[in-house]
Amino acid sequence: MTPETPRLARRRRVFEKLEARVVRLYLAKPDQDVVPIVQALRYALSFARLTTVRRADGQDVEVDGPLQLHAWAIRDLLSGPLESASSLWAVARLMPEVVQRTRQARASLLEHLPIDRDSLEAEVTTRLLAVACGGGGGAGYVYPGCFEMLEKHGLAPSLMVGTSIGGLMSMFRARRARYDFAPLVAAARALSWGEVFRVFQTESRYGLPATLRLQLRHVLGPMFRTEDGRPLWLSDLGIPLYVIASGITVDALKHDLDYYENLLEDDVQRLGVRAGVRTGFKAMGVLREFLSSREALKEVVLGRTPGTEDFDVLDATGFSAAIPGIIHYDVLRDDPRMKRILDQLYAEHGITRLGEGGMVSNVPARVAWESVVQGRFGRRNTFVLALDCFAPNPRKLGWYPMMQAVRSANVEDDLEFADFYLDFTRTLSPMNLVPPLRDSLTAMRWGRERIAPHMPFIVEMMRPIEVLRDA
Repeated sequence: MTPETPRLARRRRVFEKLEARVVRLYLAKPDQDVVPIVQALRYALSFARLTTVRRADGQDVEVDGPLQLHAWAIRDLLSGPLESASSLWAVARLMPEVVQRTRQARASLLEHLPIDRDSLEAEVTTRLLAVACGGGGGAGYVYPGCFEMLEKHGLAPSLMVGTSIGGLMSMFRARRARYDFAPLVAAARALSWGEVFRVFQTESRYGLPATLRLQLRHVLGPMFRTEDGRPLWLSDLGIPLYVIASGITVDALKHDLDYYENLLEDDVQRLGVRAGVRTGFKAMGVLREFLSSREALKEVVLGRTPGTEDFDVLDATGFSAAIPGIIHYDVLRDDPRMKRILDQLYAEHGITRLGEGGMVSNVPARVAWESVVQGRFGRRNTFVLALDCFAPNPRKLGWYPMMQAVRSANVEDDLEFADFYLDFTRTLSPMNLVPPLRDSLTAMRWGRERIAPHMPFIVEMMRPIEVLRDA
């Protein structure tokens, strides 16, 4: 969490939640006669949460202080009535005061601060879509179905943030500004356990040792190259992508490195790779150890953390998916550029290994929210869609304790920053990391079906707000 996040959240989140309440009330009882009230309320709430406006010349103007008294007045005026209302007509009597206050505050800002009207209105009336995709192994194959539905409704993310499988699925969406489904299908058709995971002794330089070696580059390398043939970097992608990894300090390691490397070795030798992974639930104990030592883990946002902007895409998602004791990912190839980035990252942050991002942020809604609100993409008005394939599900008895542990460790805190949170009742098994194409397509269909009923809300929240006319 960045130092500014708590302050900005206190200042903005109340108005973001109230605006969502307005939209839900409208969708529950759509009425053309109430549309002017909807537009005026949304404008007033969006204006009240302003903290910074970026001018046309690229300069930022702080408006938090000058607007604070107005913001709290709007909050006090609308919070109770909106929360208890069964329809928007219940707040109609408040609209003259809301509108008058908003017009006066806007006129004052434009008179006393160096802000052009167009920049102010753009910040108030338009939103950037940020999609946060959580970890959960093979359960994450539902995500592309959600991407497809967003594309179908004309919604392109301005930012994607992914953890583990969420990062892997997001990198396919982020390759181009427009969604291209074909590369993901081609990858699902080409992947097999024997090509993606291998069991062999190798050195460990940057990743935590484990029995299974993740070989992403072996199969996906050709798909993630630039036109001149070099590997894609995060900065090359058509949509900005941040990938969450856990920086593991020496204090977080409860065992020597041989323990993690050999944790599943007997299972794999006795039963083969697939069966070995399926019997690897004892590795969940290792994850619990790390979750109980969160103070010894450091959140690394690959693509945002200074020095990682040009991180190799496959390396970023590989490290994020490296589950302690189960999956090892590393940069052992001859790549001086990546080794220089990693060496600097390790030195500056005091970490000894990178690993599974879910140990620090399994559904990275906060990273998505704060990245936009702090101005990394110009405008600061955002809608965060959080997708969680590993939400606690009592019907998945074998996984339920681990799902609950992850939820309480970091997901609940992150979801305070989600404007819409979507869990999934139907997913592939988290251990089905390399499913056959047929299973992958089925999971994608489940994703489409799960998000479809909620698209009216998402579309309406992303719809530009009408500018409040001058008196």
